[in-house]
Amino acid sequence: MNGAQWVVKTLKERGVEQIFVLCGNGLNPFLDACLDYDMKLIDVRNEQAAAYMADTWGRMTGKLGVVAVSSGPGHTNTVTGVANSFWDGGPMLLISGCSSLQTRGMDNFQEIDQVGIMSPITKYANMVKNIETLQVELDTALSTAVNGRPGPVHLTIPNDVFHSEINEDKLVREPDSPVEVIQRCPGDPELIKEAVSILASAERPFMVVGSGIFYARAWESLKEFAGLTNIPIVSHIWDRCCIEEAIPQYMGVTNAPLNHAMSMLSQADAVLFMGARVDYRVNHGRMPDMARDAKIIRVDADPAEVNRVLIPHVGIVGDPDSVFKEMVKEAENIGDWANQDWLSRVAKKRESLLDKWEGLCHGEDCPVPSIQICRAIKKFLDKDVTFLLDGGNIGRWAHMTLFDRHPSHWFTCGASGVVGWGLSGAVAAKMARPDHPLLLLSGDGAAGFNVTEIETALRFNTPYVAVIAHDGAWGIVVDGQKDDRCVASKFGEIRFDRVAQAFGAEGIYIEDSSELESSISWGLQSNKVVIIHVPTQLAGIDKWQERFGC
Repeated sequence: MNGAQWVVKTLKERGVEQIFVLCGNGLNPFLDACLDYDMKLIDVRNEQAAAYMADTWGRMTGKLGVVAVSSGPGHTNTVTGVANSFWDGGPMLLISGCSSLQTRGMDNFQEIDQVGIMSPITKYANMVKNIETLQVELDTALSTAVNGRPGPVHLTIPNDVFHSEINEDKLVREPDSPVEVIQRCPGDPELIKEAVSILASAERPFMVVGSGIFYARAWESLKEFAGLTNIPIVSHIWDRCCIEEAIPQYMGVTNAPLNHAMSMLSQADAVLFMGARVDYRVNHGRMPDMARDAKIIRVDADPAEVNRVLIPHVGIVGDPDSVFKEMVKEAENIGDWANQDWLSRVAKKRESLLDKWEGLCHGEDCPVPSIQICRAIKKFLDKDVTFLLDGGNIGRWAHMTLFDRHPSHWFTCGASGVVGWGLSGAVAAKMARPDHPLLLLSGDGAAGFNVTEIETALRFNTPYVAVIAHDGAWGIVVDGQKDDRCVASKFGEIRFDRVAQAFGAEGIYIEDSSELESSISWGLQSNKVVIIHVPTQLAGIDKWQERFGC
């Protein structure tokens, strides 16, 4: 057995179901080994797409997403996907080939410091320099990716190491645990009691939840705690989450222009951060977004996260599900929580923005107002539909309009705010939930990045419906520019429906807004790759009334 075969065998034994790849220098022995061990390969048209797919798989499922690419340019093309996983804390392994070590340092083919490139954006990165260290390097990488705060890891494995024979008699016992994020870490009981006491004595408590909620699968315990305490909840925009249904305590995402409930965070006298970072989405915990004297409670499964950026009054190392369950017990002992008036005030603030739009954009205009596209989509976002959101301007409309819940089968770009991953990510997301229809909402700028992956979706039979809002611009950027200073932010039309048809997919062009809902319905039932091109009004939330409104 050579090194490549051992790597593939080990990945398969530990639960890896498929690997996203693009062939090239240094990768042939690995791909051959995948044939030997019947490992499913998803080969793509661009290494960036492969990295996006692995990132999507990892963050969607909590299981390790694996991408394997060639050396040099193949390796560098994965950087954005790996960085996205790093920003968002998703479990991912990048394996990159390279030329043999015998001529390294002599400008061998595509020689570059691949480890140095990946080190700043991974939890662990190294080159396997000989067959004797292959096991410890792979074990270290796999364990690091799924433990603590999950994240990407990288191994460069040279061609000669892949080809070298491995002596299995010299290997230590191989772990049998799956490469999956499994968080079970009870918090300190005294700290939990103190945290609940602070929340109970607060007049205006608030809760911010993030990806840690998803990885701990904490929905049921969160729902129970929310029902007992009536504390307003917001979820980090772009984070993974598991608020599976609309509950009265959920107030939307952490973005003030899209969610007026966030204006009330500055009045909170106690804030619980549960599996959520204190970052730019809450102004790093600083004024004016949060009060200087607010009591801060932080809960995270990773000790390194508890004091990150902002040191809390109470910091609890523990997974959110376990901690919530103990908090429920303490909350029950307290009895009545007098937060209903405060909750109603926060809810009223959230509803004020939605009420503003309630009577607008209900006609049959084309180009179609962005909010009207979101309303059409909302009717399909029941428990059966996997929903992906990719794009800047259309994404803002969707977060304002659709996020009355934040379930685990909805998926966005992640904390990076990157656009352009959607047509790639849809392939992996469909594989993650194969028995559920998938609906992607994308902007036209985002859809242009990896449009060739429509062919990949066809080849691997991963049907989805993509609604592409075409406003012919980077909409957020245009909104921020003066009309007479609009520069490098508009582009021409791509008929995505015709591009889809050229690949062999279904393409639909919307000529009347009344056609959109029936087109989505047909697409979801068709079990085909369906691209719906929607001419869209160019205007953001702040600019719409100025350009189109009354």
